[in-house]
Order: sequence, then C-alpha cells, then structure tokens
Amino acid sequence: MATTDRPLEKGLISVIMGNYNTEPKYLREAIDSVLAQTYENFELIIVDDCSTDDSPNVLKEYTDPRIKVLHNEQNRGLPYCLNRALEICRGEYVARMDTDDVCYPERFERQLAFMRKYPDVMLAGSYVRFLVDDSETPAFDWKMEIVNDPEAYRIYLLFSNFPMIVHPTWMMNHKMLLENGVRYNEKYKYSQDYAMLVSCANCGKCWIMKDFLLKRRRHAGMVSAQHKAQQEAYDYEIIQEQLDKLHLVLPEELKTMHHRFLANRKPMSFKMLRWLFTIFRANRKYHVYNQRKLVTITLARWVRTVGYSLLKKV
Repeated sequence: MATTDRPLEKGLISVIMGNYNTEPKYLREAIDSVLAQTYENFELIIVDDCSTDDSPNVLKEYTDPRIKVLHNEQNRGLPYCLNRALEICRGEYVARMDTDDVCYPERFERQLAFMRKYPDVMLAGSYVRFLVDDSETPAFDWKMEIVNDPEAYRIYLLFSNFPMIVHPTWMMNHKMLLENGVRYNEKYKYSQDYAMLVSCANCGKCWIMKDFLLKRRRHAGMVSAQHKAQQEAYDYEIIQEQLDKLHLVLPEELKTMHHRFLANRKPMSFKMLRWLFTIFRANRKYHVYNQRKLVTITLARWVRTVGYSLLKKV
C-alpha cells in the first residue's frame, strides 16, 4: 500500500506499464521508445498480467537495469497492474505508458520541465498523433481542446471523459498522489483512466500541454474496441458517483444523452435542458461546483447543439 512517508528520488521519473498479450512488435516499439528518451533518469516498471502469449519472452530480452518486470500470478486487469507498479515507484514523478504506443524522444524532458515550472499541477497530458494498426505514419492528430481551468475541467468530467486527456500521455506528481491517497480504482477495469482523472481533478490541477508527445496506436485489440459496452457501463457508474455529491440520480432515459453531452453535435432535447436546470438547483444547494461556470459551460454547449441543427436546415 502506498504511504506518504515513502522517500522519493528527486528528478527520477517512474514509468508504469501493464502488459497483457501485447503483440511483440508493438511491445518492443513501446519499450524502445522509452529507452530512447533524451531524459535518461527514469525507471520503467512493467507488470505482466499473466500473459499467455510470447510477450513475457519479449520482456526477458531487455537487460537495461532501469527496467523492472513484475508478474501477476493471475489475470487481474490493468488498474491492478498500475497500482502494483505505483507501490514500488521511487520517482518524484510518475509517467504512464501503454505497451502498444510510442513516445516521442523528448517526451519526458518536456513534461518534466513543465511539471517543475508548474509545481501545483497534479497531472499533465499532451496532444497525440494516432497510428492505425501497423502503420508508422500518423493517420490523424488529436488535440484535446480543453480550457486549462481546473474548475471547468471538473465540470467536463461530470458528464464524461471527453474531451479526454489521453491516458498514456500522463505525467503525475507522485507526492501529490501519495498525500491525497489517489490510486487507480480497480473496480473500473476498463474505465480506470476516467475514474483516476476524477480523483485527481477533485484534489489538484489537471492540465494539457499543447505538444505532440505520443503516438497512440488504434487497432482491433484496444480495450475501447473489445469492451466498449462494459466501458460505457463503468462510465455511467463514475458519473453517478459524482452526481451523488449533488444528491441526484441520473435518469435512465437521459443516460446516453448525458454521457455524450459534450461530444455530441446532435440537438439535445428539452428533457436534457430540464435535467441541466435540476443540476443547477442541486449545485446551488450543495456547492460542489462553481455555479457560474457550471451554468455557462453547459448552457453554451446546449445552445451550440441547437445551432448545429439549425445550420443543417439552412
């Protein structure tokens, strides 16, 4: 279990990865991209989640002393793997990395400089370039247009993990994680990043660096592709946990509309507008969010969906 009195090594970055049956080619590319970083003071902790393919043998190929490999005795899921890695991290900062993505060489150097410049930031992510399957040429860029306003971001998270701070781009302040007891919620096996962002946003600042620091690979084996229905079910639970603070229950008929509220350009029904006003009244009573920002952000979004609908009719 993580403790707040654990000595952390200043300047060290602890990179945490979970591996389960990763395609060997992707796994090697991911590890090699970490080892090729311009900033070399890091430890790479990989937890193998009882893989049944050849990926454990790939891990044995690496002899770099900065790499530590742990093996689960049974398959436990990614959030368990990440928590197990967090338990032995020694770094001042914790960086996430997935086994099928590729870091740009300057990623750690840039993120470390950012975290040192802004010591009150708990979690920082970056822009992403997406690779599709085996292609090495980015297919498209993903710029998370998030206003770097911590209170506004908490409001975004009340509806969904969109616009997202892509999980394998994260660098986190390790001391802040320990002081606030923040860990991955192992209940949410396929939405652990969303739950973790909510936890971090409730006790610190989450930020987006406007730099492309990672190439993210899209393929049929991704969690979002294989477990989409379960991931969405977990998302609803995470949303409800936030609504509990407002003493509200998300209406069954509005679940999908609420979840897609910030991402959807389709016109929203007046039922959704009435639901927003229910949230406003509850927040005025319980003071969970900044009321002015809550009203401004959500009503502006609702009006934009109406505008998109009208433009299509012109």
